[in-house]
Amino acid sequence: MRFSIELPPKDPLWRLQIYAHLADKLSFDAIWLSDHYFNRNTVISATVMAGVTRRLMIGLGIMNPYLYHPVWIAQAAATLSELAPGRVMLGIGAGDRLTLESIGVEQVSPVSRVREAAKIIRETLGGESGARGRLDFRPWGRIPLYVAAQGERFLRLAAEVGDGVLINSSWLHSPESPVGIVRGELARIGRDERAFSLEMEVLVSLHEDREKARKTVKPYVGVISLGIPTDQAEELGISQEALSRIREMVLKRNWLEIHKVVPENLVELFAVAGEPRYVEERISTLCEAGLDGIVLGGPLGPTPRRAIIELDRILRGLRR
Repeated sequence: MRFSIELPPKDPLWRLQIYAHLADKLSFDAIWLSDHYFNRNTVISATVMAGVTRRLMIGLGIMNPYLYHPVWIAQAAATLSELAPGRVMLGIGAGDRLTLESIGVEQVSPVSRVREAAKIIRETLGGESGARGRLDFRPWGRIPLYVAAQGERFLRLAAEVGDGVLINSSWLHSPESPVGIVRGELARIGRDERAFSLEMEVLVSLHEDREKARKTVKPYVGVISLGIPTDQAEELGISQEALSRIREMVLKRNWLEIHKVVPENLVELFAVAGEPRYVEERISTLCEAGLDGIVLGGPLGPTPRRAIIELDRILRGLRR
């Protein structure tokens, strides 16, 4: 089982460096980033974190073909590999529809767009003759390609075109379901499961005060809830009225007030938020879901540095 952490580049670069350097000294296996235009640039953030780490894999992402041409994505990953040889992973996905629309970008044919992007990225990184874009340099080491997936079509796409999948935290309430979908698709198309990494990103907020932990994770839960298909929302008992209030807050990026409109049941469904013992129990249970890895996603906690140290203690116990 591989344990990684996500460090969303919402903090100043110097603080990201502190978190990354700390994680490199502890027992984590990798760092993943997220990519939102209102945060710091993900490529620059990955670069500064790669510069202060020696061991950790660096997951560049999650980048989408609506904002970035696939050749540019491949170029960024290949360049980063010069700073962190053999330590770069690349994550791609369709992006967040609401965020894209807020800057005038329409999310058209997401599955086919990401499938085509994966093809172009592989051709570019592999230096294949006839590739749409060809670099004048080679990446240092193999760069695994992960596909971020929330819906069933993307879970199947990940099995088709990826070296791994990053399952969205919206599946936390029933992790066996996406695992079964991906493994079933791998078997159907004849791919070796051993050459594929099945990982889930889990929103985590750890603090001795459970209410503080839950309040801190609610903005992240709110964003995730907006990507859930209508039929799934109905099955989970999530009202459209609640989603409308959350959508309004997200569009305004009113992160300080959004906790007031995110229902408590959404936190239970999509996040692990609470005191250390509770977090340990939830992660331990998740380890039995058939995953190859767990990405402990932002915010980590009201005080991320303390949360990183405490999460490391928990993971060391689970590895025994």
